[in-house]
Amino acid sequence: MNISKTLILTVTFLLFLMSIFTCRGDFGVYPRELSITMGNEFVKGNTLRYVIVQNGNDYGINISRYIDHPVPISDMRPNKTLIPDLSWINVKPQWQIVPPHSSVAFYIYLDIPEKEENLNQHWETWITFKREKIQFINIENAVRLYIDTPIELITNDDQSSDSLSISTGDQINIPLIDTVIVAIIVTLIGIGFIVIRKKKS
Repeated sequence: MNISKTLILTVTFLLFLMSIFTCRGDFGVYPRELSITMGNEFVKGNTLRYVIVQNGNDYGINISRYIDHPVPISDMRPNKTLIPDLSWINVKPQWQIVPPHSSVAFYIYLDIPEKEENLNQHWETWITFKREKIQFINIENAVRLYIDTPIELITNDDQSSDSLSISTGDQINIPLIDTVIVAIIVTLIGIGFIVIRKKKS
């Protein structure tokens, strides 16, 4: 009985050491927290924010990523809420092979609808990076992503310029001031021709 207990404890201890050895220096992500704060308009497409994945092994590893809500929800930062639709966030590429003792970048893209209900929001989501499963060991590293949307939208007011322009048949807007200047020039040229003719006669 004592021998079997000792054997079980020994095997458990060895498995624990193996898991520590496997996880230590395997791969890391930076930064662990990332914020995207928007000004007067929604950020569309490439946010120019990225996550670096570092490989500390002597061999290449395959890293993929997925986006999810914080689990458990209680782990969310204070004053943060869940993003209504995870499809508004994309991380490219979907996976990468990281060479030994090297690093790669994953870029964050956004496509948030410009709607009133999406203004002044403070969302938190997690981008989780994982490597190919090694036997029974699954190693993952999560990055907290914070998204602060615009408080209000400030659009360019083109009404004044539109009111001082005319449209041609090809939908080309010509500023009214330019039209007036051209008309004045043409009129002056016409008057000049008339004056010259009178002088000749």
